[in-house]
Amino acid sequence: MPAAAFRQEPNAGIAIRLAVSLSIAGIAIALRAIGDNALPLLRDIAAFISSLSIADGLSLTMIGVITVVLFLAGVVSGLSGFAFSAVAACIIWLLPPLKAVPLIMLLSACNQLLSLGKLRKEMVLRSTIEREGALAYIVGGVVGVPIGLELLHGLPSSMFAGGLGLFLILYSVFVLLRPDSLRIKLSGWRPAAAVGAAGGIVGGFSAFPGSMPVVYLGLRGLSKTETRGITQPYILVLQLVSLSILALTRPATFDTKFWLLWALTLPAVLLGSSSGVALYRRMSEVNFRRAVLILLIVSGVSLVTKALIQSI
Repeated sequence: MPAAAFRQEPNAGIAIRLAVSLSIAGIAIALRAIGDNALPLLRDIAAFISSLSIADGLSLTMIGVITVVLFLAGVVSGLSGFAFSAVAACIIWLLPPLKAVPLIMLLSACNQLLSLGKLRKEMVLRSTIEREGALAYIVGGVVGVPIGLELLHGLPSSMFAGGLGLFLILYSVFVLLRPDSLRIKLSGWRPAAAVGAAGGIVGGFSAFPGSMPVVYLGLRGLSKTETRGITQPYILVLQLVSLSILALTRPATFDTKFWLLWALTLPAVLLGSSSGVALYRRMSEVNFRRAVLILLIVSGVSLVTKALIQSI
């Protein structure tokens, strides 16, 4: 090694030790100067951070809470392939529904795109001899969405949402208590299209389109791979259709505040989704079915709560 290198190495070590010593001394002097005022100072700093606002008055604290909720929604959706909206609906307490619902829909679509990319080998669009595809469900769902939107505007949607929520709760509790007691053998493209249309109608007035296919596929006893291969493309397409309709009918919804919220919360959603997919890969068939039923209960409770709020 050259002599210059020997000279530079000790000099660098001395500089590092000197910088560390000065830093420790500076911290000690600062703590001594603050003394008993440390806790009040921390409270003042926390209050200052909480008072900071972005996106037309949303505080950093509120943004933080929304981000945590959406992260958990991403974990749940990555784990099960659905139920993102059921968990993310909690942000309606913090944001106006006209902002929250489109944000949930767009984040759900982004979440599904990430999951589809990670699990693309499990996704089947067109049916084969070995696997059932999602296409018939998607076609039915696209037909059903406008009907659901019409119900939303023309009829008491809270009544339909509450009834659907009670059905999901009762169905899931019964199957959890008596697994394999309910089974159906009905299959084919006609039942698939009918179930997809039912999900589209439900999604139009409740934002939970995946509930109907999940129940139907569970009654048939399909594996977790087959279930996700159908429900995830189905939910993605229906969310994109709903967003397109909303963009055409209510373009003012997608303002600067909306896109800022989306940009701030998207990383948390994608991180949660990646974590959920990792958990899904380690989950057995039995535990996956249990998780799906529990999340259907959560979806049902969310629908009933939403219906009660709307009726007040």
